Amino acid sequence: MGNLIPFEKRKKRKEKVNQSKKKAQIVTEKADTGCQEMLNPRKDGSSIDVDDADIEPEQQIEFWKNMKNELEENFRNKYSDVLAAGPVSSGPKMQYFADVMLKLIPNIFHGNLDTRFDAYADFCEFYISEFDPAYSDYIRENKKFEKEYQYKFGTMKTEKLEEELKKCLTKIVEISPEKKEEDKTELLYQAARLFELDEILLVLFCEELMKE
Repeated sequence: MGNLIPFEKRKKRKEKVNQSKKKAQIVTEKADTGCQEMLNPRKDGSSIDVDDADIEPEQQIEFWKNMKNELEENFRNKYSDVLAAGPVSSGPKMQYFADVMLKLIPNIFHGNLDTRFDAYADFCEFYISEFDPAYSDYIRENKKFEKEYQYKFGTMKTEKLEEELKKCLTKIVEISPEKKEEDKTELLYQAARLFELDEILLVLFCEELMKE
């Protein structure tokens, strides 16, 4: 049946997942960023200065912080119109960004790795910065309608994961939570489902990156 994860523990787990996503985004910035060479000296020590290799922890933190800020700024510039059109209230906001994320699914699962990962990175940013905060607000507003979701966090074949993500996001988009109380429960349930599927998607891409 899977394990029941209380809301507070789920939020802590989400924070760890979000950190992993940010690291995965940065890793895929390829050689043109030079970040991996700067932070990791080459084994033979032949083409990197010792002072450059021995970067202080504070400098590393600042480097990653700047990189994170740059990625977020690029995202907001790329999707400025989409972000500006987002609803304010939590339920409609969840549905709006679920629809945006749904449109990214084909590019996440089809095409070359660079194209797929670009779509995946955008999907993650929409989830982290837009959908999930709205989900948290919606839980606070409709806690009495929440049905505990039995998280499993198992593995899933790529084709199955694509299918399940499409189904989950489509249900979120098509639900009418402002009309029926049972739809509030369903929206919360599918949002919890999306959290689980999103983590499985993260694992899938981490495995692919490890092969590169």
